[in-house]
Formats: sequence, structure tokens, C-alpha cells
Amino acid sequence: MLTEQYTERTLPEEAGYFEVPDAHLYTMLHRVEDPAACVLLVGPFASERHQSYLPWARWARYMAARRIEVLRYDYRGIGESTGVFEEMSFAQWGEDVELLANWLKRRSPDVPLVLHGLEMGSLLAGRSFHRGFGDALLMWSPPANANQSLKSTLMRWVGLEQIFKSGSERKSASDYIRQFESHSFVEVDGYPWSKKLWSDSFGIELPEALGNEETAASVYGRPVRRVKLTKEAAPLVKGGSVGYDEAKDFNWLFAPNFEWIAGAVTTKKGSNEASN
Repeated sequence: MLTEQYTERTLPEEAGYFEVPDAHLYTMLHRVEDPAACVLLVGPFASERHQSYLPWARWARYMAARRIEVLRYDYRGIGESTGVFEEMSFAQWGEDVELLANWLKRRSPDVPLVLHGLEMGSLLAGRSFHRGFGDALLMWSPPANANQSLKSTLMRWVGLEQIFKSGSERKSASDYIRQFESHSFVEVDGYPWSKKLWSDSFGIELPEALGNEETAASVYGRPVRRVKLTKEAAPLVKGGSVGYDEAKDFNWLFAPNFEWIAGAVTTKKGSNEASN
């Protein structure tokens, strides 16, 4: 039974660097004794990582306090991870999900593994789940494809520029998109997006079966949950301001999603015991 055994202030958190091809991923393991499950958190993309950092870390601590071990990390070329962002690709970021999932499974082979993504992270986690990784999948606001996620970030960036730049310096979303087609790199919210990143994003899609929970459960035989987050969930999702939102109470979101995870891993454990 999953119960709260720790306080969030006393939970051990182990920072480290996980080696991947030509880079090291910054990781934070929220370690617990005798975990009921492990969760790999696949976070949002690029600048959205900074906006969502505090509630994302609090969500990890919330689960760890209830006997679920959690690993969160920064993408290659983003945050504290090494690697040059403009040299990275969706294929490499997808590879990172699977390398970390394998590491968690080797670490606790008898414990159910849940892949849990936020926005772009949901897309990457979903594609790995489709390839057989993880015992359950939780997606918060998954985009249909990577371009949808990039475009959402771009629109938010354009909106901020409209506020802080004069008329002659302002660019529309269409201006940026035209630049992607003719320039090697274009800066968006502090990150140099490449022409290749933009063009590749159209082909990075969520598997069709994951568009519906019931269909997904039937196709994969493993629990799947999709949650559409509204602006009420800012700064986990785009909207709002970090200074105002960082102290928000997210229990309304955390509690039901934790209950779903608890049910999903209990079902998995029961199935394993029945088959042994």
C-alpha cells in the first residue's frame, strides 16, 4: 500500500551526471527505500524547462514522499546537462528517455516503471512507450507533434517581444517561420533553433493509438492516462508568470494523478504476481 512515509524536507535527493553519447545528462534522483514504483519525469522543452522548474520539482518530491522513486533530468544541451543545443536532435532527446528508462529498470528490475511527460516530454515519453518502454504512461498536455509544441513556445515568445520591443524591432510569428526557412539558426527565448530542428519537428508525432486512453489500453495492454492542463496549471504549462505562480498550491493536480499512478502500479504488480 502506498502511504506517506517521509516529509518532503527530509527526502534524500541525489544529483548526478548520466553519460550518454557525446554528453552528460544532469539528473536528480529522488531516492526512497523499498519503492512501490519508479517514475521517469520527461520535462518540457528548452526555455519551458525554466518556467516549470519549481512545480515540476515539487511534483517529484510529492511522489517520493509517498514511496515512489523519481528521476528527473535536463535534456542534452539544456539546463545543467552538457552538449550544444543547436547540435542536438529529437532523435537524441528520444534516445535519452530510453537510456534513462533502461537504467531505472536495471536499478529496480522488480518495480513498475512509469514514463511521465509534460508537453514536449509527453511526446518523447509516448514514443518510447510505443516502442515498449515503461509499464505505464502518464502524459500532461501532449502535443500531436513536435512542431505544435515549438509553435506554442514561439507564439509565447512573439507575444513577449510585442510588449518589450518597439514597432520597428518587433517580429511576427510568420517572420520567424520565414527565417527558419532561410537561416541556419534563429534565437527563440534564448535558444538558437535551427532550420533542421524546425523542419524535423513536423515528423515527430505522437503514435495514433495514444490519442485515446481506451484505445491505448487496448493496443498496449498497459495503463495510459492523458491530462489536458489549462492555464490554471501555469507555470507548469505556458501562461502566467513565474514570480506569481511559483508558490501556487498544486495539490488539486498532484493528488488525482498520484492516485492514478498508485492504481496503475498496483495493477502491474498484481499481474506480475499472478503470472509467477
